[in-house]
Amino acid sequence: MSKKEKNEIIPKNLNFSFRRTMAIASRTMNQFRRDRRTLGLLIVVPIAIMLIFGLAFSGEVNNVPIILDNQDVEYMSINFGLNFSEALQADNSVDITDGDYTEGIDLVERGRFYATVLIPENFSENIVRMFMGDDVSGDLFIYIDATKPQVRASILGAIHDALDEAMGETGINVVQILAHEGAEFTGIDVGIPSVIAFVLIFLLVIVGVITVTREKIQGTEDRLFATPLRSSERLLGYVIGLLLIALIMITLVLVFGVFIFGARVQGNVFLLIFAATLFGIAHVFMAVFLANFAQNELQAIQFAPLTAIPSMALGGMLVPIVSLPVWLQPVSYVVPLTYGINLFEGIMLKGWGFAELWVDFLVVAGMCVLFFIFAVLTVRNRMRD
Repeated sequence: MSKKEKNEIIPKNLNFSFRRTMAIASRTMNQFRRDRRTLGLLIVVPIAIMLIFGLAFSGEVNNVPIILDNQDVEYMSINFGLNFSEALQADNSVDITDGDYTEGIDLVERGRFYATVLIPENFSENIVRMFMGDDVSGDLFIYIDATKPQVRASILGAIHDALDEAMGETGINVVQILAHEGAEFTGIDVGIPSVIAFVLIFLLVIVGVITVTREKIQGTEDRLFATPLRSSERLLGYVIGLLLIALIMITLVLVFGVFIFGARVQGNVFLLIFAATLFGIAHVFMAVFLANFAQNELQAIQFAPLTAIPSMALGGMLVPIVSLPVWLQPVSYVVPLTYGINLFEGIMLKGWGFAELWVDFLVVAGMCVLFFIFAVLTVRNRMRD
């Protein structure tokens, strides 16, 4: 085609036209108006996310379960241990259970409590002698879980506030003994397990939903209906293919978290790999299930933040579950990220094995079965009319 012919085809009027611009804008909006499902998601997703985050961040770290063992004996008609105990009981940051300090250590190691506090037998005597100028120290002992920095800070804050209220500035020495082999965790150590769980959820859901939805858009799914394939066979085929992709993602996430950033792994590495794989399978099944409701890629993309981002607020990634409003905390136990974080933190930070984590493994395995059943029940078995 000659240059003259090209010039004749290209419009001569190249001046900006607001009318033409608005015509394109109107066409774009009409597409959303006709696609009611996408329009609904565009409204529901941001409202749901903001509502969940608003509720999650409105709470404080309260009612943290700890054990208190008050062995203090009255000295010269003074019982500082009792005064401290009553002041600590009145602080809503902690939920006190009276018990034995030694037994409490085992309960902290098993994740039932966050700390166990010991007020020694000679606590009041030592404080009185300190006031009198004797060279003694009034020690208070606490065996504490350091895997949740916000929770740990809340417990220590409550203890120091109770000491100030009960005795004032007395120079009491709070002796901290860290649980799980005395590990002092860095920010990377504490953060990486949650990040691993979140990345697996977000990436696997978005990749899985888009991959299956694209089959509908491109017409591949309709062609498969002409074959002898059963719906369960087709879905299982999607899952196996996506699982291979998931294994690559899992490998990359673990390699970067453990070897590149140096996150600590106190437990069994092979158990960690198994946990990540099982968690990944559950979300591949979830992605296939969600893809049954997506009619285009825009809808598919919206499912990822709709599932992953609220999980950040309710699953214990950004704020501890104990800091959620009391009425909202039970919701966290239906959020998959909760169990992913439990598994990865338990293995990586606490050195737990299957004996301590079997409930979480069982729940994640149940998710695999449940989401596959949901996918089979909601799959489309015939071509669109």
